[in-house]
Amino acid sequence: MSKRPEEFRLDAGFWKVTGVLGIISALLMIGVAVFPIDSVLREASSVSTSIDFLFRFMAFFSVPIIVFVNGYIIYFAVRYRRRKDEPIASVGSPIHDHRALENTWMVVPTILMVVLGVLSYLAIPQYYLRGKDSAATLEAIGHTFYFEFRYPGLSHSVDEDLYLPVGVPVTIDLTSAEADEHLAVIHSFWVPEFRVKQDMIPGMIVPIHFTPTLIGKYDLICTEFCGVGHSEMRGHVLVVSRADFDAWYAGQQKSAAAKGARTIKLAAGNVSSGQAIFSQKCTACHNAAPFDQRKVGPGLENLFHDPAHPNLVDGKPANAADVAWILEHGFQGSMGAMPNQQANGLSSKDIADLIAYLQTLK
Repeated sequence: MSKRPEEFRLDAGFWKVTGVLGIISALLMIGVAVFPIDSVLREASSVSTSIDFLFRFMAFFSVPIIVFVNGYIIYFAVRYRRRKDEPIASVGSPIHDHRALENTWMVVPTILMVVLGVLSYLAIPQYYLRGKDSAATLEAIGHTFYFEFRYPGLSHSVDEDLYLPVGVPVTIDLTSAEADEHLAVIHSFWVPEFRVKQDMIPGMIVPIHFTPTLIGKYDLICTEFCGVGHSEMRGHVLVVSRADFDAWYAGQQKSAAAKGARTIKLAAGNVSSGQAIFSQKCTACHNAAPFDQRKVGPGLENLFHDPAHPNLVDGKPANAADVAWILEHGFQGSMGAMPNQQANGLSSKDIADLIAYLQTLK
């Protein structure tokens, strides 16, 4: 039998508790609204402010939900506990099927989730999509248990410390790799002051885009459990002036020049080995088919012999040495991002073998 409206009993005690919970919620919500997040954790990137707004939005509306839900649980557990003289089947306030209450706790959270979804949709692309205004694209590779960084124009990697010029938009391609790909695991790239956190996934390149806005030294932390050395997997991001960055970069170039260039012996390539490597590492992005049969990148059949496509994506001639250079250093262009040798887990011998195989695709 359905209950009559007068049977829905919310007594004076309920409304008193509701008033107290409302006051507590209001005070905490004001605290969330005025709390200076930047004074505790600096906002050091172009996306920090929008991410902090999302966090403040969620905290602001989470406060009353937490206070009222837990407050009512405690109140109802005390107010409607079964007394010794009551039968075991007795109930408290018979408010089951109270339409007003049911509509409230369904409609209000639904509206909040829709608004949060819209705000997230507007904020997340600021750092999650590749930025057209990026001055440079870097690569960050997670290893067990350290970070490796590769800069355009440098023939060697930089470990642990990532140098960035202040005020310059950058895109960082994130991935995870090991010499033995079966040992690769998921890492995570997190700089708290940048408000940027993204998994580094084996076999996948995920770009993040932001502009460092504050000079300083910031912790870089792996937040994805990656093995016994996870707690020690830390690095630093050093945001410096443009002049200091240019000086550091020039020093890195001089250091590489002093060590001498590494030569890949292309003549020693093995076709069968190259075919196996192509099937294992390249077919996710390329077909061994004509140029227009694209996956992520173009088809590579007739790469060295097709007069309709005389140049590579970097504008250089389609010869063995220039293809090897792209395989070794990677490339960022209109067709997308080609990972470098280390990101793909290729040895110099692997590159020579791939060149030997590609030359047979006629």
